[in-house]
Amino acid sequence: MSITRRPIVPRRNGYQVQASDCILMRSAGTVMRQLRSGVVRWLERVFFGGAELAVLSTPAFIIVLVSQSQYPDAIPIAGLFALAAGSTSLALFRAGVVDVGSWPRRGELVTLPLRTIHFSLVFLTASVAVGILSVDVVGSLWITPAGAAVQGVGMAVFPTVYNAIHGEPLTRAVIKR
Repeated sequence: MSITRRPIVPRRNGYQVQASDCILMRSAGTVMRQLRSGVVRWLERVFFGGAELAVLSTPAFIIVLVSQSQYPDAIPIAGLFALAAGSTSLALFRAGVVDVGSWPRRGELVTLPLRTIHFSLVFLTASVAVGILSVDVVGSLWITPAGAAVQGVGMAVFPTVYNAIHGEPLTRAVIKR
């Protein structure tokens, strides 16, 4: 077995480094670029997940707005936790980080009524039901963050509901299996 020597690359300041060290130095910029693009991609997914959730849950927002007069603290707090968890869970599920099934693309207009009904019912449950539960049953606002868990579980169930009604996604699924 022979040992090969790596060539020495001279530097202007008098120090000498091996060629492999130069490759590592160049790849650090590449790694940072990839990391930055990954973070940007992740933030875009969270943003568009939140936008999708906010637009498609509008029918539930009306009910939440009317019902929060009886529970002025609990329902808005649970709703805020639900929105934050919903946008994050949509990003996780659509990216395939957490595998819950095939998600249809946002552009499939056939799924719009189903997504509107499902997202509205899940948000309504996560905000109003958790708000009422925290005030009337438990008597403490410390239960309102459970709206995040309800929203996350409700979003995870969507591919199963979608497959039961429509079958597999019409166009390419978001995540290829």
